[in-house]
Amino acid sequence: MNYLGEERAARKILIEDKLAKPEEVAIMTCVEVCEKLLEEYEVVSCEEEDITIVKKEDMKTYNSIVKILER
Repeated sequence: MNYLGEERAARKILIEDKLAKPEEVAIMTCVEVCEKLLEEYEVVSCEEEDITIVKKEDMKTYNSIVKILER
């Protein structure tokens, strides 16, 4: 993650989804936050300022509805 806002959003997801307790999230490094998030989520898009993640359990649905335009 390149930006503080992205890391902050990732920490918020960990807490909201009850993947970690607030006390645990507070002392995690950025790498630990990413590793914990990737236990439940899959990165599907990573742009310069935006990262799109989907819950692993929803990847089949995501793949069935997404259309990718490639150059």
